[in-house]
Amino acid sequence: MTRVRSIVLLAALSILAAAAQLITTRWGLVSELLGGFLCGLIILAGTSLLAFETECAYLPALVAAAASLLGLFLGIAGSGVVYRAEAWIAFLLAAIPPGVVAFRTILRGARCQLCQIRLRGLLSFACPRCHLIACENCWQFECGRCSLCETNQVPLFPLDFSWWQERFGSQARGGRCALCLRTADWDVAQWSCAGCGHSQCRSCWDDTNGQCSRCGWIIPGLPSDVREFVTVGARQEQLRR
Repeated sequence: MTRVRSIVLLAALSILAAAAQLITTRWGLVSELLGGFLCGLIILAGTSLLAFETECAYLPALVAAAASLLGLFLGIAGSGVVYRAEAWIAFLLAAIPPGVVAFRTILRGARCQLCQIRLRGLLSFACPRCHLIACENCWQFECGRCSLCETNQVPLFPLDFSWWQERFGSQARGGRCALCLRTADWDVAQWSCAGCGHSQCRSCWDDTNGQCSRCGWIIPGLPSDVREFVTVGARQEQLRR
């Protein structure tokens, strides 16, 4: 789920929860408190059914509390009703259902999505190829990918010819790949480095995460989660030159 879709989802759920809280303000204190708890249930059910994911485990609880407060304030603005002091506990009750789930998630701790070991005390990495979270034991430091992608040779870059042409220009027609030494032909596409001119085949560019094995030049326009694994190597190569 993309960040934009997550924001839209939370916004829609918060509006629904605020509407529920607003409706319950018509029937007194008990109804207002139950309305707050209902806000939490709406946010929890919505995020669970739609497989909402976020780096902040407590975000749904905060959204539920905010939705409850919004509903209460709308009740004041719409009808001028004056709540009893105890009614403002509703926003705390709204945070309970999603807060309990978040607390349980934090207690369980995050796990490596490959070996399922707890990540507490271990380094972890988001693989740019499969986007799974891998622990340091399942991470290929030299390759900048998880062991699953290394084993299955999961590609990083698209096969679309226009993607490569946009970044390299013309395809190399002669010579051999600087790494695997395969000869360029119609079956093995090769692209020349803009830094040193040496060509690499498409598979070797993919295998090196878009970085030239000779001069450290990096394919322009790489995603940020890929660049963080090749920038260090590029700097080291530049220091040698």
